[in-house]
Amino acid sequence: MPENRRLQKVNKHIQRTFGEILQTEADLPADVLVTITRVDTTANLKSSWVWLSVFPLDQGDAILERLKPQMYDLQGALNRALDVRPLPRLRLRIDYGAQNAENVERALDSLN
Repeated sequence: MPENRRLQKVNKHIQRTFGEILQTEADLPADVLVTITRVDTTANLKSSWVWLSVFPLDQGDAILERLKPQMYDLQGALNRALDVRPLPRLRLRIDYGAQNAENVERALDSLN
């Protein structure tokens, strides 16, 4: 199997599996919606960037701070669920794509 196809499969598997782990095991506020928009894994499978979309948008940094102390347990749950070696270490980032799109829309609306 070509290397980039393998990475695509690993990324999708991590996205699906870690999304389920976030829903069931993470201690997140009930009034905040957190979804995984994409996962980027390095070619050597040592680390994966997990991009989170947070609604409401202004809660992104607070959610990252809230997840930091939980990452050991969340990473462990993912490691038990994955069947790839080496096990990638997760690194969380906020995906500001929705916020940027909203800002562009607002700017376009103000032009009209």
